[in-house]
Amino acid sequence: MYRKIFLCCAVNFSLFAATQNFEFLADNISHEDGVIVADKNVVVYSQAYLITADKAIYDQKNQIVELFGNVNMMKGAGEISRSNYAKLNLKNNDLDLKSLFMMNKDMEIWLKSNQSNSDSKYYTIKQAIVSSCNVNDPDWSISASSTKLNRQSKFLHMFNPVFRIGNVPVFYLPYFGFSIDKHRRSGLLTPEVGYRKKEGIYYKQPIYFAPYDEFDFQLDPQVRTLRGAGLYSGFRFVDSEYSNGAINFGFFNDKESYRRNQTNSNSNNSELKNKLHKGIEVEYNRDNLFKNYFNFTLQEGFLLDATVLNDIEYLNLQGKNEDYDSLVTSKLNYYISGDENYFGIYSNYYIDTEKIGNKNGNKDTLQELPSLQYHKFLTDLWIPNILYSVDLQSHRYDRKIGVSAVQNELNIPLSLNIPLFDDYFTFSFYNNFYATSINYNNKTNSRLNKNNDVSEQYINIEHRFDMHSDVAKSYDNFFHTINYGVEYIVPGYKKGDLSEDFIYDQDSVAYENFLYKQEREQELRMYLTQYLYTSNGRKILKHSISQGKYIKDSEYGDLKNSIFLYPFSNLSLYNKIEYSHTDDKIRTIHSGINYTGDIFSLNLNHTLKNNINFQKDSYLTSSASINLPRYYKLSGSWQYDLQNNKTKMWRAGLNHNRKCWNYNFVYQRDIEPVTTSSGSATKKTDGFYLYVNFYPMGGVHYDFSIEHDSTGNR
Repeated sequence: MYRKIFLCCAVNFSLFAATQNFEFLADNISHEDGVIVADKNVVVYSQAYLITADKAIYDQKNQIVELFGNVNMMKGAGEISRSNYAKLNLKNNDLDLKSLFMMNKDMEIWLKSNQSNSDSKYYTIKQAIVSSCNVNDPDWSISASSTKLNRQSKFLHMFNPVFRIGNVPVFYLPYFGFSIDKHRRSGLLTPEVGYRKKEGIYYKQPIYFAPYDEFDFQLDPQVRTLRGAGLYSGFRFVDSEYSNGAINFGFFNDKESYRRNQTNSNSNNSELKNKLHKGIEVEYNRDNLFKNYFNFTLQEGFLLDATVLNDIEYLNLQGKNEDYDSLVTSKLNYYISGDENYFGIYSNYYIDTEKIGNKNGNKDTLQELPSLQYHKFLTDLWIPNILYSVDLQSHRYDRKIGVSAVQNELNIPLSLNIPLFDDYFTFSFYNNFYATSINYNNKTNSRLNKNNDVSEQYINIEHRFDMHSDVAKSYDNFFHTINYGVEYIVPGYKKGDLSEDFIYDQDSVAYENFLYKQEREQELRMYLTQYLYTSNGRKILKHSISQGKYIKDSEYGDLKNSIFLYPFSNLSLYNKIEYSHTDDKIRTIHSGINYTGDIFSLNLNHTLKNNINFQKDSYLTSSASINLPRYYKLSGSWQYDLQNNKTKMWRAGLNHNRKCWNYNFVYQRDIEPVTTSSGSATKKTDGFYLYVNFYPMGGVHYDFSIEHDSTGNR
């Protein structure tokens, strides 16, 4: 039975600190000549500590507590230690430990040593071993001659550390330090090391600064010994509870010898357009811009996402291993919305990196500066079952070379829904009014007619009648639902024509009609969608089919059929077909299978397109992985152009993934875009990538790549 001494808390222990009282619990407690001896199942606790031990001795005069045998100490919520012996000085909070084992629960990292001591600021530890893996047989560990742990900042300083994989020493450093909690701190981040045959040794050393909670920034200097050097940086900030932003910018300067050597390494056989690759990216989001000043309850949002660069190499050299779209988009958007109305203003600026090296550069890229939108949400028309909405937009399409325009649009859809036969069927009528006014600049009537085409007015009214039904039935082992119907589309009033595929400027240069408006013909269409579910609600089938017929030409429209099968929870198959009766051929096929198992996973997709211009696209994409013993996984992916009989990309890798660490070996062949003096081009690269991550410290990235010349040679 526990005996409890609370008197020490009120009298003796108050000599240590008025704010920190200690209390003893033990099976046996004796007190003689100012020394308290507690034996068997000892528990000592205060506001800061919870300690258990086999035996404890408290010297009241010197205010020293000694603990013996199975000493378990918990300080705060996350710091846990175990030792054979502990000596705690209550005057200054100094602590001596023997055969120490310490663990941080939040970061799941442990440390052990034969001897250590601490004061109010540091743990000083000799011959320490640190890891986050299994304690008895860790996959990795770091041993150091001496270690200091800052008790306030939770930063671990290790001197003469040796990194081991299992019991094998891998490398040595004179010093290594890392944080054992999740607070942001300034310092060096994990470097990246790589090698490319034509770029030489690659090294990037990120430097992180976190002076305040409201912002941080990072510098990423990098060097490629045969190519050049550069610096990328990023600044992130939070300026209010409802707004945040980021500014990223950087540059990379190529050596002249590298530019010249690139002539035979890309599809254009040209040198790179720029010696200096540079750019800046700005992002800012705000959910509250004006409403606090005007005290209204509407929703609003502001977005700035802008990128300015001089070529695609600015993005490629960041080292993020991402696939970038050749069209770089910058946005400046604002909206304000209530329950019934919405207003927005948008600006989109595009940089087509494929055009940068061409004669006109980006000057003939169409910009949208700005667009205005007013939208009235769907509401009733004071008559039962009749709904309508209003959408009004204005666009300014601009570019320095080519046709530009200002367009105003009005769209008013109206619908009527009438349930019939006790809701078994529903009859719907849809009427859509669309009108637009366009003012062109630098547009001619046609390639041969050079007269200016200044403006265009277009009105189109479309009617749609729909009779449909939703039915469902439950069976013993499954549940079946069907939605089917027939719709009749009738073109109404029409004025003007926006169906031209191409428009021409004063120099007879053709441009795709960016204001093209496809008109629907008079059509009768039937459709059906059905689902099958198991008795416990798991979907096992989705099937959709539709077929239309054009009344005027008495021709069938495209037959569309799609089937999605889910025979098991981890297996799905799909097939989508679009068949043209007019051309008597399949227009598109999309097929695929996806399986995710405990041991094996597979994703396989095939796409076939017969384009209107008689060009055919057929390509296969696939990925697979297999789980091996001892936490290994073998994975690969493949993209193949069946029409041109060539591989677009393939990748194979081996991954080892455990909670305390992981590594990934990948070999990849890919095609990268580059900007040359004669326009956009591509180059083929073979690369070997190594990623190693030690939790919670971070990891190492190693990149080995070989570029091919224009003939395919390395």
